[in-house]
Amino acid sequence: MIAVLILMVIFGGIALITYVDNSTKAQRRALPSADTAVAALPAPEAVPAEGVETLVLRLPEPARTAAWTLLCTVVDAQQPTQSDARTAYLLSQTRDAYLPDTLRAYLGLTDGARRTLAAQGQPADVLLTEQLRLLEDGVREALRHDHATADRLLTQGRFLRERFGPAEPGLTLPGTASSLD
Repeated sequence: MIAVLILMVIFGGIALITYVDNSTKAQRRALPSADTAVAALPAPEAVPAEGVETLVLRLPEPARTAAWTLLCTVVDAQQPTQSDARTAYLLSQTRDAYLPDTLRAYLGLTDGARRTLAAQGQPADVLLTEQLRLLEDGVREALRHDHATADRLLTQGRFLRERFGPAEPGLTLPGTASSLD
């Protein structure tokens, strides 16, 4: 009797797996394939991404001067001799993402958006100046710190503590305590 129940459970499980597998296959056949769906869509028009320099030149004064100064600071600091990975990453991100994204957000404002911001007491020009100042402060702070030198000093300290730090109690060799005194 138990053997019959076990066989029924096994065959029932197999039947369930087969049913689910067939249902899944039928659903896949009913859906259009991803290739045909993509092919049916019209190709998006390629919008050339403007370089950060072009974006800076489209800004009104004095924001143009501030953004150009920031960009020049970043480019000048991105020298091949730059050994600090964190600073190099921050400079790269500032040039490739942070600054362009900030400028695109400002340049993409519509007249209605400018009026809304002004009505809220946050004129777009003031917001842009503030954001450029934040970027400039971040770059200046990163350049002021030499993270690589600090990392080397911390690594050397860890090495020395590991190598010459005090031994665990009870692990001293006989006669070593008297030779160090």
